[in-house]
Amino acid sequence: MNPDRDSIAEEVKRVVIAERGLSLQPSELADGEPLDGELLKISSMALLGILTRLEDELSAGLPDDLFAGRSYKTVDDLIALAADAAEEAGSR
Repeated sequence: MNPDRDSIAEEVKRVVIAERGLSLQPSELADGEPLDGELLKISSMALLGILTRLEDELSAGLPDDLFAGRSYKTVDDLIALAADAAEEAGSR
């Protein structure tokens, strides 16, 4: 069964919040929040950690070409990536 986008979004936000050590609820983190903005300040190394954790938490493999022609600027970009990975895993 594929998780729906809302549950994926909540899980992505939980991972981002945990990785950054923030005291927020997922509902308090806007989808459009910039990854490199004042609140999150996610470096490229932190992004790799988040992506690895998302792969584990969602039990969905992320694409091998993860960075080919893609950029991740907002929380919503990570949600879209995770939703696509979950959909791909569910169709196998």
